[in-house]
Amino acid sequence: MPNFRTALSQGPDPQKARVKIIGVGSAGCNIIEGAPFPAVAFSASTADIARSHAERKVLVGQDRLLGLSESNPEMLKQIQEVVGHELFDLFNNTEIAFLMCGLGGVTGSLGSRLLCSIARSKGAAPAVLAATPFSVESHRRRELAESSLKSLMGAATMCIEFDNDKLSTLAPNLALSRAFGLLNGIMLRPVIDMCACVARDDMPQLRKAIGSSNYGRFGLGMARGDERVERVVSEALSSPWFDYETTFTDHGLAKRI
Repeated sequence: MPNFRTALSQGPDPQKARVKIIGVGSAGCNIIEGAPFPAVAFSASTADIARSHAERKVLVGQDRLLGLSESNPEMLKQIQEVVGHELFDLFNNTEIAFLMCGLGGVTGSLGSRLLCSIARSKGAAPAVLAATPFSVESHRRRELAESSLKSLMGAATMCIEFDNDKLSTLAPNLALSRAFGLLNGIMLRPVIDMCACVARDDMPQLRKAIGSSNYGRFGLGMARGDERVERVVSEALSSPWFDYETTFTDHGLAKRI
């Protein structure tokens, strides 16, 4: 990612960017349950669709996902004809599509990649926020998650990984069910903030800031008081999911070393 800050619109009444958030698979449907705005639940499980409170729900056959994931790349250039209007129309009037998922299962892994392809074909910028399995989970699940993450980094405008193992850094004694709830809230936080502050006029600058990067890190900081900016940045850079060393330029900008 280019090493500069992006100033967002400060106009009196900026028109908000047209954003869509989609929960993909069981984990993704759980994450979007806390969204304070309309969302889409996308799953191959009738149980996921039944319990979801999303404004829009899409049930897709797992065999369809498997077939599309193995399609010839040339075929996917005609993606509207391949996937049909139901999936293609999900991205109408959309400039940023946030895809929330867990990798390791079929729907989250393959569905996210498919939706990235559809979003790009509609001119939307797909951003994937993906949780990856604990190291104690099955080898097959971790292997599928790893290959899916690599694929998503090529398909999405930006892909941010949330390694489940790093939850223990924040809450070492928390029950697993509550730990997942904590991670859901953490993954949803940047989406809520982006939806609140990004205007349509910001989109060209945002795309420029992302540049050719396709893999991102996430850090969250919260603070009050006179030195809140410094404390927020320090806390964000100390996040377990912001796991590489940084230094600062003369302008106070973090960069990878």
